[in-house]
Amino acid sequence: MSKIRFRVALILANFAGLISRKVLRKSGETIPGYVLLRIAPGSLGILSHGKKIALVSATNGKTSTTKSLVRAISNLGNVSTSASGSNLARGAATVLMNNAHTAVLEVDELHLPGIIAETNPQVVLLLNLTRDQLHRMHEVKRVGDRWHEAATNAPETTFIIDVDDPFLNYATKDAAKVVKISFGGRRHPDGAVCPSCGAYMNWRGGIYDCSCGLTNKNPDQLFSDGSAAYRNATLANIAAELMGAKAIPVDEKALERSVPKEFDGVSATIRLTKNPASWTEALRGVDSDDVVLVVNAREVDGIDTSWLWDVSFASLKGKRVVVTGERALDIAYRLHVEGIEPEIVDTFDKAIKKFSKGSKVSVLAAYTAFFGLVK
Repeated sequence: MSKIRFRVALILANFAGLISRKVLRKSGETIPGYVLLRIAPGSLGILSHGKKIALVSATNGKTSTTKSLVRAISNLGNVSTSASGSNLARGAATVLMNNAHTAVLEVDELHLPGIIAETNPQVVLLLNLTRDQLHRMHEVKRVGDRWHEAATNAPETTFIIDVDDPFLNYATKDAAKVVKISFGGRRHPDGAVCPSCGAYMNWRGGIYDCSCGLTNKNPDQLFSDGSAAYRNATLANIAAELMGAKAIPVDEKALERSVPKEFDGVSATIRLTKNPASWTEALRGVDSDDVVLVVNAREVDGIDTSWLWDVSFASLKGKRVVVTGERALDIAYRLHVEGIEPEIVDTFDKAIKKFSKGSKVSVLAAYTAFFGLVK
């Protein structure tokens, strides 16, 4: 690509961002990168040159962990990142257009291989890999294969992984530099078969091993077990230290995608839930006897709700449960099969009004429902 073409593309991209912010009153976090990459497709590599870059990817926890890593390395100087969590190539391009020497990019799972190849990051932090949006992501092994190829072809990059996830272990098993972190092991819902060789794996509690050698028995660092937020905060600190910063105190609440909100005297804690892993984690955090479940199935939620049958809702037995959302009947029948009889209503307003003033309600909401309720 010629320098002239790149510079013209950069000018037009910045102008598009200005129009987006000043005229359309939008964030302008994606349109500059979109314009830049349309005119000059190889721009990510040029923008990355001479910069210290960290990538964060996972099925769950990307946005909050990215923010945690940014906080941890902020004492190293200016750090550019996407405040909104824009995690495709156009979002990465917009972030890298910033003059900051250091950048932390949240990256979508399917876009990670391409962005690794183009940006040559110093660090890639991988949190987990589970089923999500089956209409788009397909099965976990397919994503793991793409990550494995990308990691193998990135000899200058250090990969930091939660080795208790066998798919992350497989994805980085042939990478040149890997830091393997364990939290004492935990069972993976898709881990019956080894992602590396296809044989049945041996599981003892949360510890796995395979005849091909894939195992989490010998991590580089071992930490105590804890919530997903605790694990992600710990991994962010390890990435920060590798980049030359000091660890910051682990704040689990800061990494949870939950928002407190009042609804006519009812105190609700609204938590984001979008796939088996996040539902399982959210159900562990339910600390009230009154619960609202909101299930939608739009594009970003995942239009396939078959994953509801991979989640145990047994912890809700004995609680008052109200369900709503576009797929309220799906979740209601799933609960019925597990011996829980929920109330079904057609709107969230009706759901929250089922509870008297002064009640504390746990709201577990699908992606689109969550952002509709908290904004």
